[in-house]
Order: sequence, then C-alpha cells, then structure tokens
Amino acid sequence: MANPFELRFKLLEMSTDFLEHQAAKQQELAIEAWNLAQEQGTATIEFWKSLQPATYTVEDIKSKAEELYEFVEKK
Repeated sequence: MANPFELRFKLLEMSTDFLEHQAAKQQELAIEAWNLAQEQGTATIEFWKSLQPATYTVEDIKSKAEELYEFVEKK
C-alpha cells in the first residue's frame, strides 16, 4: 500500500505520461497533415502554425491527476 505522498507522486507521473503521449500523437498528426499539404502544394506557414498542438501546463498535469484521483477515491 502506498503512502499519500507516493500516491500523489504516482498520479502526477501518470498524468504527465498521459499528456506527453497525447502531445506526441497530436504532433504526429500535425506532421502527417503537413506532409500531405506539401504534396498538394497548399503548405503555408500559417497552416503549419495552425497544426501545432498546444503545450500542456503544470495546471493541466494537476487537473489530470485530480481526475485520476477521483477514481481512486470512489469505493
């Protein structure tokens, strides 16, 4: 059984991993869209900027950890 500090650390770690994985997937999709736009001759800087995923923040990590903790809290 984990103590409260270990549980918090694990939840933050899981949240960070989730958000990193999500950001990596979004970046992959952006690159695929960019490559397609280049093939079609429609690639512009504005389009590239629009494809960039928003970076996650510490608040996003904490929010995801709280969401995960809700599951732990339910009996």
